[in-house]
Amino acid sequence: MPGVAPEPAALWDGVHKIPWNDPAFSARILNEHLSQEHDLASRSLPFVRAQADWIARRFPCPAPAVLDLGCGPGLYARQLAARCRRYVGLDFGPASIDYARREVGLPGCEFRLADVTEADFGQGFDLAMMVYGEFNVFSPHQARGLLAKCFHALNPGGVLLLELQRPEAVRAVGQGGATQTRAEEGGLFADEGYVCLTENFWYEEEGVALQRFHVRLERGGTVVYRSTTKAWEEAEVKRLLAEAGFEAPEWCGDWPQPGDSMWLVAVVKG
Repeated sequence: MPGVAPEPAALWDGVHKIPWNDPAFSARILNEHLSQEHDLASRSLPFVRAQADWIARRFPCPAPAVLDLGCGPGLYARQLAARCRRYVGLDFGPASIDYARREVGLPGCEFRLADVTEADFGQGFDLAMMVYGEFNVFSPHQARGLLAKCFHALNPGGVLLLELQRPEAVRAVGQGGATQTRAEEGGLFADEGYVCLTENFWYEEEGVALQRFHVRLERGGTVVYRSTTKAWEEAEVKRLLAEAGFEAPEWCGDWPQPGDSMWLVAVVKG
């Protein structure tokens, strides 16, 4: 019901984020990944290239094996895979994985359709990366499981690059007012025209922002989606990483990005 916030105990229950693995959603979000008019789904190609160059410069392991979690349509693979002996990208958006398999045909490059919270990552990687704030959309339980699997997947001395949404950015979303938008010819939520009412809720004790999207379709009917995002404070991130076995976390202030809504931490498997 509009205006009524879900109970805190139910924040991570059921479908707590937009179903990007749905074929129709997946096709629509692929268009947003590839768009160069905004960076709402992926960064523009100049920033992808700059970040790939930064990774190669900061971690100059010769011919590394790279694990890219939430790889989308393979934008980073195009920049990094030629420098690697092995590149494995995981994503649960079928349209993005199909695109990556079709467009990034480099030796040693593999794309898997998989939910990173459930998939077996394997082992033998020198670098694991999860960028663009994807880590924040997982529940604390799932986040711990992801870090444990990353630790297991990395070789000794391997590096995890984790780009998170800054806690103040997550809080600002949760504390924002309700908005209404119209997509006359369809958009992210539907192929037909619709009106979307977006509600925002902030849970201070849990450190969680929840967005609820009421999508009224042009041909009738309303569909409701949720997006739940955890704001991780720096001390909490350090504790999570230590619990997983990682050492020496470094916040990388020279990570190239537009704006300041995210931060990158690099951490080593000892």
